[in-house]
Amino acid sequence: MGVKIGNIDIANEVVELHFQVLRTQLLLEEIIKKNNIRNLPNKAEMDAIENRVIEVLNKKFPDMGIKKK
Repeated sequence: MGVKIGNIDIANEVVELHFQVLRTQLLLEEIIKKNNIRNLPNKAEMDAIENRVIEVLNKKFPDMGIKKK
């Protein structure tokens, strides 16, 4: 039995999230390859995407104080 918070099995959640992230990454790589996409986001655009992700996560988990490392 893993660590639980309420009814949530933390280890299971971590594995599930890793699965979802890796599946999304591999799907995106396949789409890029099959469509011969060369115009990927530059550093500034990637920073803006990361900032949006942090903003969304902070709204979902307001007590966490999530920041860039």
